[in-house]
Amino acid sequence: MLKLDELKVFITTAEAGSFVGAADLLGVAPSVVSKTIKSLETKLNTTLFNRTTRSMAITSEGEWLLAQASKTMETLDAVTARFIDKRGEPQGRLTIDAASPIATHALAPVISRFAERYPKVEIAIESNETIADLIAGRVDIAIRIGALTDSSLKAIRIGHTERALYASPDYLRRFGEPYTTADLKRHRCLGFTRPRSLNTWPLQSDTGSPVTIEPHMTANSGEILKQLALYGNGIACISRFTVRRELQQTALIPLLIDQILPHAIPIHAVFYSERSLGRHVRLFLDFLAETLEFTV
Repeated sequence: MLKLDELKVFITTAEAGSFVGAADLLGVAPSVVSKTIKSLETKLNTTLFNRTTRSMAITSEGEWLLAQASKTMETLDAVTARFIDKRGEPQGRLTIDAASPIATHALAPVISRFAERYPKVEIAIESNETIADLIAGRVDIAIRIGALTDSSLKAIRIGHTERALYASPDYLRRFGEPYTTADLKRHRCLGFTRPRSLNTWPLQSDTGSPVTIEPHMTANSGEILKQLALYGNGIACISRFTVRRELQQTALIPLLIDQILPHAIPIHAVFYSERSLGRHVRLFLDFLAETLEFTV
């Protein structure tokens, strides 16, 4: 007879693509995963994964079992959530990976509300500028700005932002204010080291082509570019939600406002798998959706 624990190991292995990855997600040794899969294959008299020393791929029989087992586990999760999980107070460690602008300007101002609501949840915030390895880093949720490219990850869109141009009053006193996109050629523009696609600004040149700047200085973080702009080093094109305080204090001045092209940059909460989420993680996803106001 099949056991639910065996199906859970099988599903996690299929989603992780390796015994090691599944073991990290489940918090067990890779040998435990390997033995469980072999036992399951013996019971079913089939091969669920084709394995070599370098790779592993799910078989057609494995694909069929994955679809059926997923339905079973989703039903069990629904039953558990309705009758068991809701009785106890959420607890556990919640690791959130966010790019520095998100961590500084979006999470920090509101995270205390979640902590007060669920005091037994231990919160850890890490900051990386790229998509983290969620398994290796034991990250529950990564919050990212921009289009996602890793199709193996699950994501919920929690809003969007837009970029605009900003410079300090000191910089404008020294170099003047640009009034057209052509004027940017004589200004000191601050750009991204990576991804370089962010050095194409949401502006249209006189010829109708996108405006791609030649940076005077570069950094790999929008937060660093903002600081460079604050200290008069040039013009930065960064997300609007990161400069609210500086605009109120007139420490930064918006430029070419009427010439910014409409654009919406998506913001996602990224996680590895629906089925691997603990209750406290699901509650945090709900909290993000109801609390954060990224749309500008």
